[in-house]
Amino acid sequence: MTLFRQLFIAVSILFLMLMVVIEATYIHSSRAYLQEQLTSHSQDVATSLGLVLPSALDEHDEIKTQTIVGAVFDRGFYQSIRVVSIKGDTLVLRELSPLPPEVPRWFAQWVNLEVPSAESLITKGWRQMGRVIVSSHPNFAYKQLWATTQSATIWLLCLYLLSLVLLHFFLRTILSPLRAIEAVAESISERDFKTVTNTPRARELRSVVRAINSLSNKIRDFISKEVEIAKHFRQEAYQDPLTKLNNRRGFEQQIHTILESPVDVESGVLFMIHLPNFEEFNVEQGYVKGDQLLVDLAQALVSVPARQELMTARIGGVTFIVASFNLSKSQAESLGSDLVEHIKTAYLTGGEHHRFSCGGVYFGSERMELAKLMAEADSAMLQASEAQELILTEHRVEQADVVKGSQYWKQFILSALSQGRTALFVQPVQSLLNNGQVLQNEVTGRLCAESGEIIPAAQFMMMASRHQLVAAIDRKLMEKLFHLLLARPSFEGQIAINLSIRSISDPNLVDWLLGELKAQPELAKRLVFEFAEFSIVQDLRAASDFVIKVRKLGANFAVDNFGLHHSAFEYLQSLRPAYIKLNTSYVNALDSSPENQFFISSVVKIARPLEVMTIAHGVETAGQLDLLKQLGVDGYQGYAIGLPTRLD
Repeated sequence: MTLFRQLFIAVSILFLMLMVVIEATYIHSSRAYLQEQLTSHSQDVATSLGLVLPSALDEHDEIKTQTIVGAVFDRGFYQSIRVVSIKGDTLVLRELSPLPPEVPRWFAQWVNLEVPSAESLITKGWRQMGRVIVSSHPNFAYKQLWATTQSATIWLLCLYLLSLVLLHFFLRTILSPLRAIEAVAESISERDFKTVTNTPRARELRSVVRAINSLSNKIRDFISKEVEIAKHFRQEAYQDPLTKLNNRRGFEQQIHTILESPVDVESGVLFMIHLPNFEEFNVEQGYVKGDQLLVDLAQALVSVPARQELMTARIGGVTFIVASFNLSKSQAESLGSDLVEHIKTAYLTGGEHHRFSCGGVYFGSERMELAKLMAEADSAMLQASEAQELILTEHRVEQADVVKGSQYWKQFILSALSQGRTALFVQPVQSLLNNGQVLQNEVTGRLCAESGEIIPAAQFMMMASRHQLVAAIDRKLMEKLFHLLLARPSFEGQIAINLSIRSISDPNLVDWLLGELKAQPELAKRLVFEFAEFSIVQDLRAASDFVIKVRKLGANFAVDNFGLHHSAFEYLQSLRPAYIKLNTSYVNALDSSPENQFFISSVVKIARPLEVMTIAHGVETAGQLDLLKQLGVDGYQGYAIGLPTRLD
């Protein structure tokens, strides 16, 4: 129950008790007053009759006596009037038969007015002639008291309701800072470090607000500072200081990881741009103008419109490279033409020293090697230099690679799925902080040939992507995993599943998966869906929508291959994954790379306040484990633990 409700109920009860006491006191006072009035009324009438009746009694005139008594009795509210002789004989008696009070019985029993009787002596001179006894009827008093009670109750109820309304607004006003504090506290627990904007008037609440805001600001400032440090390091290590594009090291790190992700890349293009006469320009125009020329060229490359973000880099003194993925051959040709036009528009003036050459290589869904692509792009650039026009070639596929073509792989995948020829492998993720405790188990899937041979994902996933079969593969593997987990309750702990952005873009698969998670809530709490950083960056909206849906059902999500994209820390704070797995390039050369060590340390410092675990991927040696532990990494995965083992 909320504090507002508790206070509202407590104060309402107090108000109600106060109203009841006031009502009871008022009724009691009114009853006492009416009781006195009845007694006084009876006594006044008895006294008056005692003064009037002597003449009638002295004359023994019974009719006159009855007339006098009747006149009084008929116009008043009396229970009875009796005239008694000195000997005690009743001379005149007028009375009403007992009538029940004209009010609710419970009210009459509660107030219980007494019937007062008063008497007066009838005398003439010094001679006593008798007595007159008068009893007032209480019905009128009951009716008066009931009407008064009703009126008072109505007014008190109206006052009570008005008090409740005022109390509601009053409590809302004084507790609004508490609601703001509660909202900010919940945000902080969700790793969103907001502050309370409205300062309460109450001194105690004001102190609490200041403390919470100070804590939130300190954590946010600390994270922002570490993010800036990590960005600055990344710029120094992977960015060209002059053009602000990626340098060769940063470009190769990014594209190598992307090309190794067969699910997310089904095609692409690699352009090389070269300035053949730049040395002469530098000599004639000076280094300042030469540097400006390179900056202008970089800005021209970045400003080219594209279906998605382009990967641009300066890989040599006067050599630039532009890459884009998941586009058709005609789209690649259009992109090349746009590159040429933007370069011309940006800085060419027609002089001899401003000539440039642009050549590229387009590749499809076959497995690519970066070295081969770079060599073919360089060859296309040389051809462009000779032809003085844009040259776009296609990646040459080795004969050994084309023995099994696109249709073969399509039929193989469909056959494997229909016949259930799938295999699940599991590899644990261990803690670096708790003596090798298993944090989770990552499950990956493979397809099997008819002979039972395990086919690596790299051999078929590109073709699966081309034929839009990735979602079907992911669903088949998850169906098998869910069935296995139900059949083997002893297999406990958190389960990590790799998903492609293409799969969660399939509404049928998402609906099926959400239905499974809803039907099996205990299983949902154990599942974490991993997405490659490249996938998240390519379609952040789809990833965000999916994360919101699965989190509502108890599951969670994580980021794989973290740290390559320049916006990594932005989506880390917005999506708040359960953990991040560092790209293997940061771990491979960890022993000999102070830059990688510094970057990992910065990532840990940023992730920890956000309650995001940091996991190193591809760990193979004891030396790497020691360094990772010193850097504060939470867990690790790789051959240092062991090879993936068959789960099914």
